[in-house]
Amino acid sequence: MKWFLVFFLLFLSGCSGLPRTMQGGGFANINLLTVKANIPAHQNKAFRWGGSIINVVNEENSSQIQVLYYPIGSYGRPLTEKKTEGRFAIYSPLFLDPAIYKEGTEITVTGILSGEIKQQIGKKTLTLPLLNIQNIHIWPEYQEQNDRAYFYPYPSPYFPYYRYNSYYNYYY
Repeated sequence: MKWFLVFFLLFLSGCSGLPRTMQGGGFANINLLTVKANIPAHQNKAFRWGGSIINVVNEENSSQIQVLYYPIGSYGRPLTEKKTEGRFAIYSPLFLDPAIYKEGTEITVTGILSGEIKQQIGKKTLTLPLLNIQNIHIWPEYQEQNDRAYFYPYPSPYFPYYRYNSYYNYYY
């Protein structure tokens, strides 16, 4: 019984999707709309936000990523099926490769709110909260799986066991 309990606790500890440095409760649990309403009041607070990358701008000694904000789920992954609350920007003193941090990539970021930046989008000027990046986690793309079993009207010598053909992605 003790071994089962130890195994179960170890199994549960491996369920989180975020790195250890991004886990924990040291982050302000405030959504983007609240912060955008009064950015100076939330300055120098630590945040953990998620979203989808809009673009990456690299300067000579730094990088800036603009992110479309989505609330994050219990494992820290952005919930892109929920309604977005706008954009925010993250600043990094390191070079962030646009081939890795490409448009549409889901990320979760931790950082300190350092202020705001003005961003021109078309003829509209937006004020975006700016996070100085501490950690960034890139989420892998969801893989769609076809787990359906296809049953045929004729008897099979393998009945009741059906074999899976991975090349054609079906059971027979």
